[in-house]
Amino acid sequence: MTNKVIVGSRKSKLAMAQTELVIASFEKIFPDIKFEIKNVITEGDRNRHDSLAKIGGKGVFVKEIEDELKDGTIDFAVHSLKDVMPILPEELVLGAFPKRVSPYDCLVSRKNLSSLNDLPKGARIGTNSLRRQGQLLSIRPDLKIIPIRGNIDTRLRKIDTEALDGIILAEAGLNIDLSSYHVLDLQNYIMPAVGQGCLAIECRKNDTRIRKMLDQINDEESAYCVQIEREFMSELGGSCNFPIGGHAYAKNGQILFDGLIASPNGEHVIKETKIPANNSGVGKKVADQLLAKDKFGIIEGE
Repeated sequence: MTNKVIVGSRKSKLAMAQTELVIASFEKIFPDIKFEIKNVITEGDRNRHDSLAKIGGKGVFVKEIEDELKDGTIDFAVHSLKDVMPILPEELVLGAFPKRVSPYDCLVSRKNLSSLNDLPKGARIGTNSLRRQGQLLSIRPDLKIIPIRGNIDTRLRKIDTEALDGIILAEAGLNIDLSSYHVLDLQNYIMPAVGQGCLAIECRKNDTRIRKMLDQINDEESAYCVQIEREFMSELGGSCNFPIGGHAYAKNGQILFDGLIASPNGEHVIKETKIPANNSGVGKKVADQLLAKDKFGIIEGE
């Protein structure tokens, strides 16, 4: 048995930090194994100008990494789960989900805001997410949504270079100094993306050694919740081309699920919330309920 494991990761600062955290967890359990990171450049990293919808959806951040898994170049890969498409290549599997951190979004601004109502009329908000856009515009239809891409540092700079009143970021990615900005928690305004705040470790289905290792860091509650969300997304045919949100969570000993579809212009937002989800099939059920209520062609029209 080899004592070296090759771990695939994107090269971005955030992806590397996430991968190093995962490796640190493994090193405590398997001190005799050497873990080595192999950086993989994905199409999403190469093309930072076109929208994700234009270049193929969020799968553009994982395809090249999955190719290296399939050909055996790497042993497992660390992804942000929200980047992983609902249907995987046949020979691959998501083998572990470390404990989830915050799934919520936040608004980062130079302005000291206590709510979205504090934004000036016609405020310019940067986001490339149709999910965020649709929900924001349903609350403040006067806002001007400015598409932005790039890593967190790049997007923060655009607050000044593109005269933005704020940008929307995932709280889970805020591992940098934001002391010169104000951060508004959007938990009460925007439903999270499926899988946001959770890492996913992908490996080959037939690699029993790696799968047994991954079992050691899998968080069962996080895994259960995100699998509900991914079932929901799969039923809707979802990717970043679809303005959908989904969040499963534990509360008072029960698992609950919230699902949402929204038109990108914010005119129509359809929700099913606080649905008991301790039994299987809830993701599909909620997706079907939303589709039945969608008289506006939100999903079909995408």
